[in-house]
Amino acid sequence: MRLVAAAVGTALVLGACSGRSQSLPPPSRVYCEAAYRYEDQIQKNPRPSIDAQITMVAKIAANAPKDIRADAQVFLDAMRRVKTDKSVVGNPKVKDAVTNVNRRTSGGCGFFEQERKSGF
Repeated sequence: MRLVAAAVGTALVLGACSGRSQSLPPPSRVYCEAAYRYEDQIQKNPRPSIDAQITMVAKIAANAPKDIRADAQVFLDAMRRVKTDKSVVGNPKVKDAVTNVNRRTSGGCGFFEQERKSGF
């Protein structure tokens, strides 16, 4: 069950930086911290429970920049449904929403710059 939930959210950490996000105002610090915490936690073994992931994604959605707020909500809704509705895994609408959140987060929060500075 945890792997299914993580599959919905894994795209958050796998997307590439987009030029579009560089022309937008940076996301809030609260948003970036929530996204970073989610990324960090889903990479641990064992992964957080679905409920813990939902809590983290809810904070991301609540603080998402206006340009991706709807996509963040789709992501959150999918996480809430994944326990009982496996159709959200692999759903193109969900994948697109998670990709959009990922691109905005990667470009706006400087995740790649943090990795370079930390030596990873």
